[in-house]
Amino acid sequence: MSEPVITINSPAEIAALNNLCTRLEVDAVAAGRSVGEELEARTNLELAALFCGYQWAEVLGKRGRDRQDFAQSFVALAAAERSDLPTFDPKATANFRVQVSYWLGLD
Repeated sequence: MSEPVITINSPAEIAALNNLCTRLEVDAVAAGRSVGEELEARTNLELAALFCGYQWAEVLGKRGRDRQDFAQSFVALAAAERSDLPTFDPKATANFRVQVSYWLGLD
């Protein structure tokens, strides 16, 4: 049985990953730390939720501040751990962290 993964195949998924990585880079500079340190400061759940938020923002045509707000709303929903919302598979989010690290050129 293969490990669960979050896929990055469609144009919206690639755009979402690019937006996620850009957000990490911007936040790292703002906090005065490296991108690797910024990546480590984020939880697996937060990374996956940001990715999903950016993906849906892309699909819905959100741009600029609307895209950022939309992605952050996904993080807030995921962090709320509401029983009426789908959850992220912990193995998939851990594997996704590796993908983000690779995309950033850290691995």
